[in-house]
Amino acid sequence: VHAGDWRNADRAANWLRENAKGEKPFWLYLGLSLPHPAFQTSRYYLRMIDDSGVTVPPMDQYDHPVMRYQRLVKNWEHGYSDEMVRLVRRVYFAMIAETDAIVGHVLTALRESGAEDSTYVIFISDHGENAMELRLWYKMNHYESSARIPMIIAGPDVRQGVVNESLVSLIDIFPTLMDMARWPKPDGLDGHSLMPELLGQPSTRPDWVFSEYHDTACNTGSFMVRRGPWKYIAYPGYEPMLFNLNEDPDEIRNLASQMPDKVREMDQLLRSIVDYEAVDAKVKAYDRASFAAWRDEMKKQGKYEVVMAQIFSGYDGVNAKTAQPWTPEDEARIERW
Repeated sequence: VHAGDWRNADRAANWLRENAKGEKPFWLYLGLSLPHPAFQTSRYYLRMIDDSGVTVPPMDQYDHPVMRYQRLVKNWEHGYSDEMVRLVRRVYFAMIAETDAIVGHVLTALRESGAEDSTYVIFISDHGENAMELRLWYKMNHYESSARIPMIIAGPDVRQGVVNESLVSLIDIFPTLMDMARWPKPDGLDGHSLMPELLGQPSTRPDWVFSEYHDTACNTGSFMVRRGPWKYIAYPGYEPMLFNLNEDPDEIRNLASQMPDKVREMDQLLRSIVDYEAVDAKVKAYDRASFAAWRDEMKKQGKYEVVMAQIFSGYDGVNAKTAQPWTPEDEARIERW
């Protein structure tokens, strides 16, 4: 099914066999679309997933309005029966199995090149997948299934078989690569090299990580800070969420209303990192200005109502013939915004 990823993996493997043998340092980046929506797999990989091991995640005890909005605009119309949830998750796990096979294919070529013992390998992702946890799919939120990613690092001086519990972020990859290459890091980086952790040495990294999101399927900014087991998510204009991931790894119990002191503590930490209300206001002003300019251009071209009808009818194969007409009532909602 995912022939493009296999073609790129073949290119990477062939490049390693031909170029990794010499003394000259090399860099190879391989980006896969797996595992990623659309959820597609083959029976070969689907058979690898034991149905009995595919669980149905528990329901959220508090349905946050920002998450209700996400379900609406993500346009999931296929239901939440146990059968449907298990099917989605089993297909996703099969896609992970194929990802694993592709990674193995490339690592085999590295081993055959003779450069395995002198090469750093980093396996990492840009985001996760809700995969029907909390009745959500895709990404675009700060739940663990979306925001937490795998990170596996191997190399000539990296400790083997060690699980490090430090909180790290994607911004830490660049300074880590600089240290691996024995290259001086530029000043002013927000990220911290992972080499101390990889070598078993003391680290000076902060005890928190931060993330923010303003894009698709979000009706307000989302700002997350994580420290120890505590995760705090602020949504300007809406109530925050607070989770203890040690006690609630499924993130189904929002503790914000029950623990106001912890909310104040985490909110103070978040505000020490970013003025999130000011940032959110700036983003929303940009959104409105950008939309207004786009609307003017679409109206000049006579396309505005047709395009808006398709956007608001969803994105599952909707076209001009199947979209619901754009009405004056719809436009009035845009004007109010």
